[in-house]
Amino acid sequence: MKAVLVQLPVQSHDCGYSLENIPLAGGYLKGYAEQGLGRGFEVEICPPGVSSLGGDAAILQWIEDSAPDAVGFSCYLWNIERSLRLCRKVRERLPRTRIVLGGPEVSPDNPLVGQAPFDAAVWGEGEETFLNLLASWSAGREELSGMPGVIMPGACIPSLRRRPPIISLDRIPSPYLGNLIEKSFTNAVFLETVRGCLYTCTYCSYHKQFRRLRCFDLGRTGAEILWAARNGADEISFLDPCFARRPHIEDLLSLLEDARSLRDMKISCELNAEDVSEDLADRLARAGVRHVEIGLQTTNRRALKRCGRPFDEQKFIRGVLLLRAHDIHVVTDIMVGLPGDGPDDVKRSIDFVVDESLYDTLNLYPVSVLPDTPLRRVAAGQGITWLDLPPYYVVSTPDMGPDDIRASFAHASARTGIDYFPVELPRLSDEGRAEGPGGFVSRIVLDPRAGKRGIHPGRTGQALAIEVEDPHWIGRKERLRKTLAPVLEENPYTLLSWIVPEEHLRLPEAIELVREFSMRAGHPCDREFMSTGSALCSTRLFLRSPLRGPGFAYTHIPLTASRERLLSFLPEEADPGEEDYLTERLQRIMGRGVEIDFRDMPANRPGAIDARLGTERLSL
Repeated sequence: MKAVLVQLPVQSHDCGYSLENIPLAGGYLKGYAEQGLGRGFEVEICPPGVSSLGGDAAILQWIEDSAPDAVGFSCYLWNIERSLRLCRKVRERLPRTRIVLGGPEVSPDNPLVGQAPFDAAVWGEGEETFLNLLASWSAGREELSGMPGVIMPGACIPSLRRRPPIISLDRIPSPYLGNLIEKSFTNAVFLETVRGCLYTCTYCSYHKQFRRLRCFDLGRTGAEILWAARNGADEISFLDPCFARRPHIEDLLSLLEDARSLRDMKISCELNAEDVSEDLADRLARAGVRHVEIGLQTTNRRALKRCGRPFDEQKFIRGVLLLRAHDIHVVTDIMVGLPGDGPDDVKRSIDFVVDESLYDTLNLYPVSVLPDTPLRRVAAGQGITWLDLPPYYVVSTPDMGPDDIRASFAHASARTGIDYFPVELPRLSDEGRAEGPGGFVSRIVLDPRAGKRGIHPGRTGQALAIEVEDPHWIGRKERLRKTLAPVLEENPYTLLSWIVPEEHLRLPEAIELVREFSMRAGHPCDREFMSTGSALCSTRLFLRSPLRGPGFAYTHIPLTASRERLLSFLPEEADPGEEDYLTERLQRIMGRGVEIDFRDMPANRPGAIDARLGTERLSL
């Protein structure tokens, strides 16, 4: 019997987030199933080059070519809708292939789970359940309704039973030591050393099965750290929710410190500032910890009590300042829309962090009303509204409305200078053609001199730049439709960036055309209603302008509010006078006075994916 596993990434126009996709859960499932089932069973993980860089058609083609008996999807907040669409396509093309859903998004109270065809959905910890599913199907047993941890299509929710957690996590083979998965494209490794959480925050799902911490053996974790160092990893990111509270944390830090003699890796983790002492801060720094994320969420004690989160203000201040004194980058998180928090409370929390210098980066997040959490069960009764679809952002509470949430982000940006809704410039790849497995088209040039009229949808990447060199493109709508429609229909989640040179841009016709061809209703990237800029992120339009010196500027043209500020990317080496020169030209083009934020163009550093992404020139 053969099963394949797919984990889709967080998408981004520049592939940045996609490159960090590591199928750790798939590695656990593969190792545990093959160990327990023995010969005659094979579990294959979708190659990162396909799952992380490919569009929907490419991933579907890989599944078809694999001819599996079962396919499993790891469903997270950022990928469940895209994963469920692939489920529907798998059912159409491979009707005999069994479909398994798993991951944090799978729970009886998530209506999305019932909207796609599946044969079994794994609720909670997945290793033992996945093994049992494969064993049962292989033996011809189709009746699975009594299996703990399994949601069947149309199942009666009261009859569902959680599966008890695996007592000894060391029964699960290490995906790294078993060479089941690799580092990410960014040379990072994700490590999980515990499961469970000591806290019971109502908005969180870490603890939804168990509060008691279960630890992987320290010797195994030490071996994984050495594996990362010997295999050239630049970063280890620990996924533990409360790193400083892990039993035997001192021993773990000693292992990290010893590994620095092999390779000085950046260590990232998440912890509570109140747990940090002078000694612990020193130990963290010596172990190579350079990046720490800390959840403050709010300073409003009434809201903290309602969400079940402890907070000691003086210990928090002391802990953050100790970390920063040891040159550890502190990311402090604040949540917007917690029950009991009003606009002034959020503002006070932001001001507290800024005035006390309790951050290197201040993150602001709208509350997500996640499935299978205490908050989801009581939210409607408390007068809270939220988006029905991921990421389930809170839209309003009795204390805050959408405008208040938006104003909170504007206040944080004004206090910190951080852009909470950055515009990603696509990777401006060269003219190379990425052929063969794992090679995808990330750039299409509309060139009237090209002889080719289209590309196979299966060669399209998860993000695509469409660069216009045809001066008549706006008048060739039907030809444009024939060229792009097959690609977009088979890859509805592919992110699009249109790049139009000044000489080919006519406003507002260009905006209308891009909107008509590119805007996909319901794309998950278009739900940032609290954005202080454009909330439409799945499609971008950039104006390419020649500079007086070498190079070009790329200016983001909003597809919605016409009075929105513009954002221009200039080469880092551009002369300061180029900003004034560009401003004058943009005012003429836009037909009005414009406000412009100028940024340095991100460096296109050569990387592991350059050979995988290529350009196709097409004529209309």
